[in-house]
Amino acid sequence: MANFLLVHGTWGGGWQWREVAERIRANGHLVFTPTLTGLGEREHLVSRQTNLNTHIQDIAAVISCERLNDVVLVGTSYGGLVISGVADRMLQHVEALIYLNAALPTNGKCMLDTVSEERRNTVQKLADAEGDGYRVPSSLVLDTGIEDEGSRRKFLGRLSPHPLPSLLQPIHLTGKYNQVARKAYVLATRKVSHHFQDYYDWAKQESDWTAHEIASHHYPMITAPNLTSDLLMEIAK
Repeated sequence: MANFLLVHGTWGGGWQWREVAERIRANGHLVFTPTLTGLGEREHLVSRQTNLNTHIQDIAAVISCERLNDVVLVGTSYGGLVISGVADRMLQHVEALIYLNAALPTNGKCMLDTVSEERRNTVQKLADAEGDGYRVPSSLVLDTGIEDEGSRRKFLGRLSPHPLPSLLQPIHLTGKYNQVARKAYVLATRKVSHHFQDYYDWAKQESDWTAHEIASHHYPMITAPNLTSDLLMEIAK
């Protein structure tokens, strides 16, 4: 039995993992799908101080309060930075790191350092115009990969503005997260964006990483939940 801790990305929430979590639990594993501060059902808790450290603390607190060991930490998109920070602080509790179409960390760099200058400027302008200067509206999410228009609208309607400070705060790592026994990168191949292809290519060449592909867009937990859950369990073996 494994202890899975699934971390969502920008604009998301723990709700995005429901189908994946149910399938993994049905196979006898424990699964936790916390929502990061200021998002999803915790949107009302957002503030100008909600940053990357806040989100790292959110996940670290789950591990501490649930007294978890041998954790399989899974992060998607921005969640890749969060799980890196958690593993760096709580190495002894983490068995595996799985980056599901996620950002890989660079010490001293923030999430918005991984995107183009044009994209970064757009994020800042929208936050200033529509989010009181510290919340990024979910209107930036366009390509979900969800084919049914009704389902797509429902998905977009559940997204939350994302706290901008979390995307601007650089991550600071000791490097301990690199000592996690198993590290895997999963590339969603239906539409490759940002630096995800580079991350995958890098991981493929590293002796202590494994590299995998999944036939999905950026939200495989939504558009391919069975493939996603099966792959996560396979990697965690």
